Amino acid sequence: MTKLCLLFDSDGTLVDSELLCNQALALLFARQGVQLNVADLMRDYRGGELQRIFDQLAAVHNITLHNDSEAWYRAKVAELFAQQLQPVAGIPELLVWVQQQGWPCAVVSNGPQSKLQQALSRCQLLSFFNGHIYSAYDIDIFKPDPNLYLHAAAQLGARPEQCVVIEDSLPGVKAGVAAGMTTIFYNLHNETSPSNKVIEIQHISEIKTILAGLVKQGNHP
Repeated sequence: MTKLCLLFDSDGTLVDSELLCNQALALLFARQGVQLNVADLMRDYRGGELQRIFDQLAAVHNITLHNDSEAWYRAKVAELFAQQLQPVAGIPELLVWVQQQGWPCAVVSNGPQSKLQQALSRCQLLSFFNGHIYSAYDIDIFKPDPNLYLHAAAQLGARPEQCVVIEDSLPGVKAGVAAGMTTIFYNLHNETSPSNKVIEIQHISEIKTILAGLVKQGNHP
């Protein structure tokens, strides 16, 4: 039987965290008198590297962020996660099905390990990944660089053509495509895909049919 290797983004793909993360970002800038729109932040900065987001927003608003900004932001995100974080609808059921197929899977994220561990634990998803949780901070390679996904695949002993990337942001989608992996784009914001090879979905429930189709076609030896 064809064996797939599934590589999941975390924020916005496994856990419904984008609103909470961007609320924390808006609160951080409000400390310095800058009012940011959370919906705009979600649209424009999802999936990016945090330091670059800080730098870009600080430059746009002509401020210098306080030295404790990242620590403050991380603490605020942790607080919001503890209070409100939930899995993305349909993800627990999908992961149970994937586990039944015997397919290995991993989390591959631009977020730090502490954030990933908290989020997956809070949403009761940690056990599905058997310790295969790969953070850009661990190897200092951030999406859209494809090498974060290639690193995860290597750790799982999988070839790129065996891997299916599941993402909700353009940086992650670009990374998956550049890595030579089948890439599913959970495109809730109706963004333009960077490649016609990308498989776009609007609901997590569509993924099971897509994966079953890939196996049937034998696209992943």
